[in-house]
Amino acid sequence: MLIDVLSGQEKAAPTMTSKKIVIISILISLISHLLMLYLTSLAEWRGKPLKEDVLTVSLKEPTAYTEKNLEEKMENKPVHQGDKNVNNHKIKLEDTVDLGSIDPHYTPYLKKIKRKIKSIWVYPQAAFEREEEGIAVVKFSISESGALLASGIVESSGSNYLDLGALDVVRSAAPYDPFPQEFRLSQLNIVARFQYKLVE
Repeated sequence: MLIDVLSGQEKAAPTMTSKKIVIISILISLISHLLMLYLTSLAEWRGKPLKEDVLTVSLKEPTAYTEKNLEEKMENKPVHQGDKNVNNHKIKLEDTVDLGSIDPHYTPYLKKIKRKIKSIWVYPQAAFEREEEGIAVVKFSISESGALLASGIVESSGSNYLDLGALDVVRSAAPYDPFPQEFRLSQLNIVARFQYKLVE
């Protein structure tokens, strides 16, 4: 009888040990897979041009552009050529960056610009009524004092209302903060993508 009890315990011990080994190997496998996924996404994030870093607006409070209003604004074509207060001195040094750039030299400054634009950006009423969506690519230039020097559409969204909305928000957000001293620039050109998307 004693021999049977002992032999039963001896059989149970290897079963418990093999279960522990299986659990440990599953945990190791999971951890290694998660680590690989993290490293892969990190490598993709570092090497990826931030074309996907798009300012997106969904409908909150649409702004109204009437047909007449739009025609008046579009007559001057969506290109803004500087403020009168800005000195027309020769540009010493300039650079062009994407608003979503991860260059540590520009990122803190660009984040401030992005926040300022997002705080006042809304969906144009006329585009909303026509259910127009799209991405407008705008290029705008800022002087070292933060004044808006120029702005224009680089790539149309396919809708004049959306293009005008993107240009208007860039102009309304001006003036921007002066450049930090370390920039050593007279002008910074910024390319920004404005995505208009209707949400249900």
